[in-house]
Amino acid sequence: MKVVKTQSKISFFHKSLIITLLISSIPLILLAILTYYNGTREIEREVGRTQKLQYEQVSERVDAELAQLKMTVNQWAYNPLMMELQNHSIGQDVRYTLDLFNQLVVMKQSDPLIHQVSLLLREGGGLLIDGENGSRSLAGELYRERYLPLLEQQQIIFWTDRPASPEASGDSLNVSLVQKVPVLSDPSYGALLVELNKREIASLLEQLSPPGQGVAFLHEESRGYLVANASERTAGRAELEDSILEEVRNRNEQTGSFSYSSGQEVYVVTYGQLKSTGWLYVCATPLSHLIKPVERVFKLPLIAGLLGLAIAFVLSWFASKQLYRPLLHLTKLFGHDQPVAESSRKNEVHFIESRWNYLLRERTDMQARLEKALPALREGFVLQLAQGHLNALPDYRIREQYEQFDLPFDHARYSMLLIELYGFADRYGNRTQGDDRLITFAAANIVEEMLRQRQPDDATSASVINFQDLTIGVLFSYAHDCANERIKAAMSEFGRALIEPLQTYLKLQGIVGVSRVTASVKHLSIILEDTRQAMRHRNLEADDSIIDAEQAMPRGEGEPVPVYPFLEGNMLVQALQSGAEEQVFQHAQAFVEALRAKSSNEFAIQQGMLQLLGNVQFTMTQMGCNPQQLYQGANLYEQLLQIREPSAMLAWFNAAVLAPFMDEMQSLRDLKIKQAVEKVVALMQENYMQDLSLEYCADRFGTYPQKLSASFRQIVGINFIDYLTRLRLNKSKELLIGTQLKISDIAAQVGYQPAYYNRTFKKHEGMTPGQYRELHTPE
Repeated sequence: MKVVKTQSKISFFHKSLIITLLISSIPLILLAILTYYNGTREIEREVGRTQKLQYEQVSERVDAELAQLKMTVNQWAYNPLMMELQNHSIGQDVRYTLDLFNQLVVMKQSDPLIHQVSLLLREGGGLLIDGENGSRSLAGELYRERYLPLLEQQQIIFWTDRPASPEASGDSLNVSLVQKVPVLSDPSYGALLVELNKREIASLLEQLSPPGQGVAFLHEESRGYLVANASERTAGRAELEDSILEEVRNRNEQTGSFSYSSGQEVYVVTYGQLKSTGWLYVCATPLSHLIKPVERVFKLPLIAGLLGLAIAFVLSWFASKQLYRPLLHLTKLFGHDQPVAESSRKNEVHFIESRWNYLLRERTDMQARLEKALPALREGFVLQLAQGHLNALPDYRIREQYEQFDLPFDHARYSMLLIELYGFADRYGNRTQGDDRLITFAAANIVEEMLRQRQPDDATSASVINFQDLTIGVLFSYAHDCANERIKAAMSEFGRALIEPLQTYLKLQGIVGVSRVTASVKHLSIILEDTRQAMRHRNLEADDSIIDAEQAMPRGEGEPVPVYPFLEGNMLVQALQSGAEEQVFQHAQAFVEALRAKSSNEFAIQQGMLQLLGNVQFTMTQMGCNPQQLYQGANLYEQLLQIREPSAMLAWFNAAVLAPFMDEMQSLRDLKIKQAVEKVVALMQENYMQDLSLEYCADRFGTYPQKLSASFRQIVGINFIDYLTRLRLNKSKELLIGTQLKISDIAAQVGYQPAYYNRTFKKHEGMTPGQYRELHTPE
């Protein structure tokens, strides 16, 4: 029937996916917005506190540097050159004058805050000395108005707004530090005049505000603005400084911090006084600059949320296609036998649901039919097991079937009850075709009914076997700790109880054989054959209807005692049938040892070996081997008759009989497995895009996965999975170079999912499929 083409999209599927994405993204966006606004306000407060603390630390550092400068200048006053000023004449005492000039130069270079160091002397009506310009006399009016008041001050060291040099310099601050020298002279003979470097002070102020933003300045009430962080004081900047200074004055506090709005900008203003000078420092930093790094950080969640939402919408389409692929596969899988009209009325989910319910009903019906057929399947399994047809299977396969039919396997012991019916011709005359099967079927039903009424004591399970030849078997399972005598007694009692209903309902006589007890299910065929042999040797004149296969078989007077070890012989035959070479030679040795244990007579041992040779040749014939062709027409019986020693018989039997046969079987098996591997390779070449597995190929060609895997690697050179992977990758390379198909479509055509295909291709080729296509596609 034509495959139904279903819908390519499911509307409610995409809607539900988008709604899910929105529900998951909206909380993230709201959280990002709340985090941004709440965090920004909190950061503003924290930045204000941090800024104030930072400015206080900077102001303390400026204050400390000015205090250090004041202390350094005071120490200069105690220099020997300064203490001996009154004892030397400047200009006349050349050596002293040069030392003094050099000292002034050293003083200037000792601190970056110093712009110039000058020495003011009363000598000659006013003399001004510096290390660079030398000494010069001061005009009388200039000396009296600017410099003489400095010498007449009562303080030894103080700050003044009088310029130290007659010529004003743009790099000097209009504030100077004055230190009288010598310190102990009264009235003062001179004074050190230290001019501050305006640029250095301004650089310190730049630490209080960002470059090009905000304002920072030093102010002294009597002197006005001392220095600012800007090189040029524009009208707008001067207005901002004046308004901020006015606000600071109105607060009547020596130190503090506040927010000041000017136009559209908000400034964080911090002010205080330098302890060493009493100067007022003020700095105002734009709030936007302070919170700008934090604002970027807090915008990240908001941006990430929006970006995540956009990506989620984009990926939803790709995700829906990937998620829908299994659904589409199920729809095609379930819809191959559905009419178009029915599938078009339903969406895919409802359609799959209906088909699933249909399959469940089919499964229930199939299970019910299987349960009805289970007794027949179980009976067939037990029949094959008892006849030895399953002995070649490994134990785990037998265990699986035992568990499937709910039969005990582990730690169990087994024994069989064999019932043979006779007297049919005496009772009913000539038989027609099918009478044996009909009578055997009726007898099996009677046995099953007897088992339901009175199963032997200690038996854990009992299975009736219909051999359809007037013979019925019953396989009993017992616990491993149950004694052999107890098992045989219970089975004998049950066998005697069977005789009467069989005679009553079928009007036939019956004989019951009780087998040995074994712990291996692979010995069931052996104990069955032993029981049949024991029943064939029964005494027809005896009245006993119960025969124990382990006891001596009844025989007439003068009959030879058989020494042939049936158990070991049957085990050897089974090993030949299974092809287990090592076990074949082990069972051959065990047969000879058992033969010698039963009799030390040379003739008896030789007869046993001759019988074994006949059984082995018969088995060879059954397995499709021609003994005449295999042994090239040699008379094996005559060769065996020429040997007298049992050890020599065993060596000859292994080398002349068993070894050629095992070699022949091995060559046949090698040929078969080679043919099977060739078929598997051909199957992989044709169906590489399908879901192939080692187990599937083994079941299809009648072998085991482990055996197929080892043979495949031995013949092909690599294992099954590597060969399939290499085959698929080679096919995909041809499609990459020779077609324009999408990589995902190529992956599907060679039997891979796209993601797994990309990983596998890169692992084996060292590059992605796209890179391989670009490398091998001509421009």
